[in-house]
Amino acid sequence: MELDEALEAAKPLGRTQLMILLASMLMNMESGFSVLSNVFLAKTPPYHCANHSGFSLEESVPFIDGSYSTCEVYSDPVHSNDTQPCNMWYFDTEKAGKSVVSDWDLVCARDFLPGVGQSLILAGFAVGSILGGPVADKYGKKPTLLISLVIFNAVGLSVSLSQGFIAFGILRFLMGTIFKAVRIPLINLMFEYLVPRYRSLVGILPFIMGSVGLVIMSGIAYLVRDWRYLNIVLMTPTLSMMIFSWLLPESIRWSLSRGYIKKAEETMQKVAAFNKAKDFPLVVFDDQHPKQEGNSSENVSDDESQENCKSKSLEGFRFIAQLFQPPTLTVSLVLSWAWLTCTLVYFGFALTTGSLAGDPYLNFCLSSLVDIPAALVSLFLIKKIGSLVPLIAGLVLAAVLMILIIILPFAIVDKDVLSGLLTTLALMGRFSITLAIPPMFLLMSDLFPTPIRNSGTSLVQLIGNIGSLSAPLVIYMNKFFANLAFLVMVLCALLAAGLALLLPDTLNTKQLETVDDLKVLFATKTIFSRRKNEKEDAETDSSSFDKHDTTEMRESCADEGYV
Repeated sequence: MELDEALEAAKPLGRTQLMILLASMLMNMESGFSVLSNVFLAKTPPYHCANHSGFSLEESVPFIDGSYSTCEVYSDPVHSNDTQPCNMWYFDTEKAGKSVVSDWDLVCARDFLPGVGQSLILAGFAVGSILGGPVADKYGKKPTLLISLVIFNAVGLSVSLSQGFIAFGILRFLMGTIFKAVRIPLINLMFEYLVPRYRSLVGILPFIMGSVGLVIMSGIAYLVRDWRYLNIVLMTPTLSMMIFSWLLPESIRWSLSRGYIKKAEETMQKVAAFNKAKDFPLVVFDDQHPKQEGNSSENVSDDESQENCKSKSLEGFRFIAQLFQPPTLTVSLVLSWAWLTCTLVYFGFALTTGSLAGDPYLNFCLSSLVDIPAALVSLFLIKKIGSLVPLIAGLVLAAVLMILIIILPFAIVDKDVLSGLLTTLALMGRFSITLAIPPMFLLMSDLFPTPIRNSGTSLVQLIGNIGSLSAPLVIYMNKFFANLAFLVMVLCALLAAGLALLLPDTLNTKQLETVDDLKVLFATKTIFSRRKNEKEDAETDSSSFDKHDTTEMRESCADEGYV
């Protein structure tokens, strides 16, 4: 029996799938918290230089353009108006609350450090993408997920105990690294336990939950103004996962790919029992897969055991090497560039919408709300036409909107009208690029075969993190040439959309078990292969028609006596 058939028999959307879905939704919520919580943890309250001891504020700090100086004080309040950099500050935390900026004076010459803190967790994501996938491929998704989850929660809670920026930065980096070791195997586990007809519908829900989490975070940050307590509250999703995560099953596909047939059978039976499936067969895989006991140590000599270990190590290297061999190489390169582009453009638009005037909590909430309808529209499109078209459409639409952002300042003189239009286009741009993100997750799961799915996903997300890391630098390029950042993002988006045409469509297809399955998909499901097959079919039909027509003419001529 095929695995998808077994999952259908064991209730395709039973308690096992719902439990994995809940864990994935909580993890995606934590993803938004981890990536963008720095907006509130490192916010800058109103501040100015502190006055000299024995002198009033007016005597100590220059009053410039309606406010006291933030970085300079009088060097000698009594005898001179000369100024010098101040080394003590007053922060108005009564309304804004405490942050790492106010606790550790991260202003003036040290004002770049909050941005460094943001970059460190993204750098941790990059490192975690390298380590998380291969570890899960070697040792299994469940043990990797459970151990990493415990470590992630311990490190995350320790952030609130930081007594300086260095400790804060190191812990945030570790959070990002360990986070990927939880999220990558968990997302892949969810897709592996979903049959094709539910994969797009259910698979999109964790992404929507990530967007909902950002909206919720703006409300939490509004209520909890002290960054240490805020950080603890934002750990709630992964702390909640500790309650039931030990019930999650191991990946059956991973067990089968490793030859652990007995383990796969036991897991499948447990899933069926947990889902309360009726009349489920007692044996599922023995008829389809040859029984292997390579994981048993009975009656195996030391030399044979060492040989088995070497063989498995070489096998692991061969699996990873497949990422860089056709046709998997095409998947690796195209998805990597597409994911880099998605993260670059998404964070580029996020920085644009973050500069809106008004209440920062409300602005953050509104800009995050844009992601939810985009995800729902993406879900509808994926269900109807597959993942490939929404990906390409989102990239192209984002590129068109960025081109409009570039040319509108040359066409509209009224600054108020221009500001409103640019804000609208920026929000529409975020909507467009968000449209392309859910298909990316589905394609990563659908186009990498089971033995290298975690490693392939890790590679794609590693390169994708380059986009999020470079987004602030790309935006900073506007300082030297107006709209240079948007030009770069337009080129990246159009190139990604063009390259995506090389990929096969995965609508209503089963998850790939081997590289040979991927070859079949490339031979039948890409735009170019379909045209080639249609042309060959047309030529075959034409040839058959000509042959049939000639035969009829010969018979007719024979009847008339001409032959």
